[in-house]
Parts: sequence; structure tokens; C-alpha cells
Amino acid sequence: MSFSAEWEALYAAGAHHSVWPWSELISLIMRHARPHQREVPARVLEIGCGVGANISFVQWFGGQFFGVDNSASALKNIRQRYGDKVQLAQADFCENIPFDGPFDIIIDRASLTHNFTASIERSLDMLEERLAPGGVYVGIHWFSTVCDDFKHGEPTEDPYVRKGYTSGDFAGVGQVHFADLACMERLFSRFSIETLDHVISDTVRPRSQRLGWWNIVAKKSRN
Repeated sequence: MSFSAEWEALYAAGAHHSVWPWSELISLIMRHARPHQREVPARVLEIGCGVGANISFVQWFGGQFFGVDNSASALKNIRQRYGDKVQLAQADFCENIPFDGPFDIIIDRASLTHNFTASIERSLDMLEERLAPGGVYVGIHWFSTVCDDFKHGEPTEDPYVRKGYTSGDFAGVGQVHFADLACMERLFSRFSIETLDHVISDTVRPRSQRLGWWNIVAKKSRN
């Protein structure tokens, strides 16, 4: 199993319509890829691009944007706003990535982490193949096993995946993958890990809740 059909329903209903670039992503890209200093525009692929929250950032540094998502509603939203200024494809990025590359930067904001481990491994193999030599994968918000929700979800055949959430941040999104350090290192064993941050957030009000996620920059380690 890979793509959760629930995401199309959420996007069609107007949920998860984030349109601002993610600050953690901006920071990691500027620090490790420095796209604004390139002589040739960077080719950027985003998997699970949703309604295009990071497109304005890519356009700011002059990059060429390619986006893959399996939600027709999300991609329609992008086309209405950006027209032919971006290249888009509807596909399950754990099964097929229609763009060949090479790409200088691959963006993933909490997309692969909504899949089973075997599907994530398959997608990362395809992504590594599409990176240019020295290109980087930048992923943020890979959910961590320290999350309270890891204990509350319904177990699946994959020990890292939970499902069946009816309330909270993961209500209605299908499966959710939670990784520990060993899992992250194993998943990215084909890459050279440039940085790996484990972020923990303890909310006190309106209710006590612990969230945790991984942010990673991984470089293509071979030609």
C-alpha cells in the first residue's frame, strides 16, 4: 500500500490548503543547497506538492519547479494559480515518478511519512536515481516515534505505521509512518546524510501533547 485515497477527499474539501513556504524547509535549502548562488537555475522536484506551498520560494530563487501529487484537486488548485509556470504530474510517487531528472533539489514536506516502510524505500530509490551528482533531498516533518499519536493509533502489519485516527492532527489522513533514529538511518543508507535533526515539541495548552519529527538533508553519494 502507498497513496492514501483520503488525501484527495481532504484536498477536495478545502483542507490542508497550506500556501506559505515552510520555514524549516527554507532554512535547510538555503544552508545546504544555496540555490540563489547558482549560475544555472536549479531544477527542483517536490513530491506530495499539495496545493503548492513551496512554489513561491522556488520561484524566488529562480528555480524550475516540478511537482508530483496523486490528488487531482490539489493539482487543479496549483494550475489555477500558476498556469504553465510550473510542471506538474498526477502520480503515486511511491510507484512512479513521471519526471526523469536530474534534479538539483528534491523537496518532501511530510509526504513520504504517510506511507508504509516498503513504499518509502521504493520511492527513495527512485528519488536518489533522479538526483544530479551532489544534489540534495530535503525532507521535513518525518514523524517520530516519540509522538503521543504513535501510541494512540491503530497498529498495522508495519511496526512503524499507525492508522485509524478519528481526531487530532492525523484525523482522516490514512496511514502515518513514525520513525526512530535507526529507521531514518536505514532508509537513507543510499545517501550521504548531511544533517539529521530530531525536533520535539511539548504543548501544554489547550491540551498536553508531545509531537516529534525528523528534518533531514541527504546528498546523492554516487554519480
